[in-house]
Amino acid sequence: MRVDVHVCEMRTPGDVSAIARLFDDGVVAPESVMAVVGKSEGTGLGKDVGREAADRAIKELLAARLGTSADDVADRLCIVLSGGSPGVITPHVAVFARTDDPAGISLGGPRLVAGLAHSAAILPEEIGRMGQIAKVRAAVELALADAGVDDPSDVHAVLVKAPSLSPESIADARSRGRDTVTQDMSIGPEGAICYSNDASALGVALALGEADEDEVHDGMVRRDYSVFSDVALTSSGGEKTHAEVLLLGNTTDSTSDLRIGHRSMASIIDGSAVRGALESAGVEVVDGDTRAASRGLVYALAKMIMPATGEVDGRRITLLEDQVGYHVAKAMGGFLLASGTGHTEVFVSGGEQNSHQGPPDGNPLAVIVRPAL
Repeated sequence: MRVDVHVCEMRTPGDVSAIARLFDDGVVAPESVMAVVGKSEGTGLGKDVGREAADRAIKELLAARLGTSADDVADRLCIVLSGGSPGVITPHVAVFARTDDPAGISLGGPRLVAGLAHSAAILPEEIGRMGQIAKVRAAVELALADAGVDDPSDVHAVLVKAPSLSPESIADARSRGRDTVTQDMSIGPEGAICYSNDASALGVALALGEADEDEVHDGMVRRDYSVFSDVALTSSGGEKTHAEVLLLGNTTDSTSDLRIGHRSMASIIDGSAVRGALESAGVEVVDGDTRAASRGLVYALAKMIMPATGEVDGRRITLLEDQVGYHVAKAMGGFLLASGTGHTEVFVSGGEQNSHQGPPDGNPLAVIVRPAL
């Protein structure tokens, strides 16, 4: 397997011209695209017209190049778009291309591999509950096999995009005599987006052995944050009906020239995690200079979860009281990655309060690098 990653800037939510140039210039074959990950302009909420426009434009471009339908594109690859690009984050997508490379030669040591899977359809009444958790877990297990990863410790990031609740889906559940985990459409602690994101994270934790069976049940979702995944980066939106999973890790079977590493942030201001993730990817950081060490950085990904207590390192902050705190958290993450790496085309999802993504009050962070030969 060979996996390549190409980052493409977007001038508008529906701008896919940079992706089209990859195809036109022969850099990427459309049939090799397995995932498109990125940041779109918009609200970042469950109903986000910017994210939906980007999702639609990507599908339509690939459908035209592959001679198929947009629905078929949705079935054959993974599209993970996080809405809202506040602060210094540049709207963009990263195109993940995977090709069979039987004649390829490993460049030495573990290199990047990627696995793809879609879950079974997730019903509104399953969101935020064991129904979603079990379906995401099964999809992550399929993605592990698809990537050829035998040891879960070789996994450094699992991106999941799952459905969120909407007034329409809540009404659908009610029409069938079912209730939903919440009716809250906000980004608050009891909001639908948070429940969906955390159910996906718990599915990842179970699949990778980060959590035990008896620790995960309906009653602990968004309650017991001692159970978490160190590598899950999950999001949700009204444009999805299934969970789409992109699993990234390293194996010695890969002939890619890329490598991935991760290290969770201990808190929302833990800039040292950038250094830790680079070193996890095999990059030497000299004298703490992460910018110089990031010369070979291809892509960086992180979640930014608002702290549960309204404090950072024991000092009071007002982030939870700020009406725009949801976007502030993403902006903070974008600035942290940009200042530490020199890159503004970074994937930063988040803004929710508390999460099973990363340790309590912490955040998962991963980097994909092209190591010097």
